Amino acid sequence: MPIRARACLLAAPLLFAPTLANATPPLRLPWTCDEVHHVTNGHHTNTHTGMDAYAWDFGLAVGTEVRAPADGVVRMVKMDSSQGGCNSAYANDANYVVIAFADGTEALHMHLQHNSSPLHVGDEVKQGDLVGKVGLTGWVCGAHLHFQIQHDCGSWWCQSIAAEFVEFGDPDEDVDMASNNCPATEPCAAVLDGTETVVDDGDASCFTRQSSWFWPVDGGIGDGHMYTWANDASTADSIGTWNFAVDVEGPYRVEVHVPGSDASSQQARYELHTGAAVIDLGTVDQSTGAAWVDLGVHELVAGDEHWVRLADNTGEARDLDRKLAFDAIRLSYAPAPEGEGSSSSTGSDDGGGESGSGGASSPGPGDGETGDASETAGGSMGGVSGAADEPPRSEHGGCGIAPSRSIHPLALALLLGLGRRRRR
Repeated sequence: MPIRARACLLAAPLLFAPTLANATPPLRLPWTCDEVHHVTNGHHTNTHTGMDAYAWDFGLAVGTEVRAPADGVVRMVKMDSSQGGCNSAYANDANYVVIAFADGTEALHMHLQHNSSPLHVGDEVKQGDLVGKVGLTGWVCGAHLHFQIQHDCGSWWCQSIAAEFVEFGDPDEDVDMASNNCPATEPCAAVLDGTETVVDDGDASCFTRQSSWFWPVDGGIGDGHMYTWANDASTADSIGTWNFAVDVEGPYRVEVHVPGSDASSQQARYELHTGAAVIDLGTVDQSTGAAWVDLGVHELVAGDEHWVRLADNTGEARDLDRKLAFDAIRLSYAPAPEGEGSSSSTGSDDGGGESGSGGASSPGPGDGETGDASETAGGSMGGVSGAADEPPRSEHGGCGIAPSRSIHPLALALLLGLGRRRRR
């Protein structure tokens, strides 16, 4: 199946993964689906201080459509200004739309074009609805969209607060992003029914990614997979999650597929949510080559919220340049033969990650051992909340920025081409 192109790709926060900060409705990027735009200014820069400290500036050209990041109600609109320039004297001349969310937070979309919004105060909006178009109103030195999440203070411009976007987290300055503000995908159809189920990274409804640091490459199940860079940060930044439901509960053998290329991490650590608890599945050496790796038999309870998860903070130094691969998982019903007891883990104790008949038992965390493609090692992934150190920010930009950097057509074609590979 085809997947959408994503530049500096993708991922999504989930249950039991790091949660969105101060934004109850999941926020999508505030422009049209699959369009690629640049983060020209981030947080706490020389032009984003005080009330704007947690704002972003996105390099959208004049006339580019701005889209609602989530469902809400219009609280304030200003569309009557045609004034703007690179001077603080124009600060109050910006056109804007403020969309309020049910949790008391709201989104400010600023520097919009004169009379470009179809919205009025009190209108209900849905994610993806047209908010307006980018203009040159207010204090601007180049076309861009100023976007921030804030609490309602009674005015249009309130104190910005920390927030994150689904699949991108808190994007850093100088990053290109392809919008995930797209029509809703079908619910994940991966349901364990007492047979065998494969969940591939190409299934956007079942495989989700947190952060923008994922890259699509050829090879693996479905003719492609994703990778990010393994690192030794204390907390995870990029997390891939294979989601599934369980209709027929019981013991299932869990296997992960390691592709034959772009997979060099030697300490890929997987976790499993059994429906009752989160357990460690052990460590896999992905550098050994293409193979299905057996992570043991585990007892899964019926329900809709189950996953296998892999995070980038494997404990391997970033300067080793080891690629952490995300391909497919396979779950096969594996009841014990009649008259024999089950050796599967229940996920109900602290020693999760115990292997069944197909895997080695796991040493404890901190023993320095890693498994190969047919063995697992125990320990806890730990520290998956929050974000790891990110690439350095530049020290300039913002609402006093120069005109936004355009993306060369060849670069855009490459970004889109990377994502549009054929998948199962």
